[in-house]
Amino acid sequence: MKLKEKITSFVIIILVISIGSITIFSFIEMKRLLRDQIDKNMINIANSFASTYEVKQYLKGNENISNELLNDEIEKARLKTDVEFIVVMDMNGIRYSHPVKDKIGEKFMGGDEQRVLSAGEEYISTASGSLGVSVRAFTPIYDDDNKQIGAVAVGMLYNKFDNEVYTKIYKFMPTIIIGLILGVSGAIALSYNIKKAIFGLEPEEIALILKQKETVIENIKEGIIALDNKGCITLFNEEASRILEIKESDIGKPITNFTYESMVQVVLSSVKPMKNIEIKVRPGLNIMCKYSIIRGFKNQILGLVVTFEDLTEVRKMAEELTGIKKMTWSLRAQNHEFMNKLHTISGLVQLEEYDEAVKFINVIATSKKNIATIISDKIKDVAIAALILSKYSKCEEARINLVIDENSKITKLPEYMNSQELVSVVGNLIENSIDVVKNDGTGEIYVKIYEEENKLKIITKDNGSGIPENIRDSIYEMGITSKDGGRGVGMYVVKKIINEAKGTIDFKVNGGTEWNISIPMERG
Repeated sequence: MKLKEKITSFVIIILVISIGSITIFSFIEMKRLLRDQIDKNMINIANSFASTYEVKQYLKGNENISNELLNDEIEKARLKTDVEFIVVMDMNGIRYSHPVKDKIGEKFMGGDEQRVLSAGEEYISTASGSLGVSVRAFTPIYDDDNKQIGAVAVGMLYNKFDNEVYTKIYKFMPTIIIGLILGVSGAIALSYNIKKAIFGLEPEEIALILKQKETVIENIKEGIIALDNKGCITLFNEEASRILEIKESDIGKPITNFTYESMVQVVLSSVKPMKNIEIKVRPGLNIMCKYSIIRGFKNQILGLVVTFEDLTEVRKMAEELTGIKKMTWSLRAQNHEFMNKLHTISGLVQLEEYDEAVKFINVIATSKKNIATIISDKIKDVAIAALILSKYSKCEEARINLVIDENSKITKLPEYMNSQELVSVVGNLIENSIDVVKNDGTGEIYVKIYEEENKLKIITKDNGSGIPENIRDSIYEMGITSKDGGRGVGMYVVKKIINEAKGTIDFKVNGGTEWNISIPMERG
């Protein structure tokens, strides 16, 4: 049986059982209440006749009141009520009134009248009489001297009593039927919505997909965490547990409990997935994250899936690969530039401009010596030295003048900043300048990195177009960029790294952009 049919069937069964039970209990209770009401009515009728003057006088032998007159008066009164008979009897049980006149003068039938005649009790009983099985109310008749002289029996046929109950119940049948119809409609709507919410899948299909995905997730070497729309953990795999040191008991806790920072609210508010976002977990551990939004069947945001990897091992491999790539790039650029310079020298020699050729060679040698001296003697961090050499070669090939201040000097890194973070800061600033300066020989980029007053200072300047005024106040926000097709991540990453190192960054735009960064060597 399909899930939709199961849900509909179960709800209908529950409705039938519930409404049926309510109907049965209501019937029983209504029958009891109606019986009590009818009993009271019959007792009241019996008491009314037991206290009438005519009845008492007739039983005392008053000859002015005939039996026919007494019976007629009683029958007139009975027809105005809802009872089958009103019988007046003497102490011997002899009837003096009855709907069937032939029964008058005969002994009362049923045997249940003895209590009222012998003990003078007032009660209700059920017995079979001359008209059939009936419910009877008995009450004694007393004369003025308080002596019992007879009794009154008021009765209703038992089947008529049941008919009264059924008549009352039938009035509720339309309501019960409407309730069932509404319940069935609700069951169908509920099953449809549940089926739609689970994308039309059957429980067995959901179980299979769940097991498949669990197996896939646990065998992925990346960390995976599922978060709800409040940023709390709902699911994670073993790799995520290892990297973030989270346990099963941490499910339901905010992800910010396990990282220094989180992009969850940024992603949820922007309603856009993001990738390649670096997050600092704790000192010495950074992760690279990708955020994917989970949406419900109504396209509402249910949460996020965050996949990430530990950058520690990645960076170890990256340092080797980057070093090779930078070296290859540098050699390619140097080879290209060297061939251009050889062609220039060859042309000067062919033109017999020997002095100019010598002068040109001396300029090249001095320039190479200066950059080599700065990189080898003053920049002690290998990663930064490789970065500067790579950028210098790239600028040479692009006909951009990259000036490295000869007073630049790095002997050690700040306490809470590693080589890759410093490379990221300097590399982003230089790349931004390369993108905005002209590559016609007039573009110039100035870089100075030095230590002063127990601080590492970085200055970069260019003669490019500068930062557009409309984004200057939001330049450090994720996604803000002046480049076509850019992701707007560079300055966000730079600002984040400097903030973590308790440093400062500012810029000014005047015929280009100048950046000034100051990072304490030791955290106070």
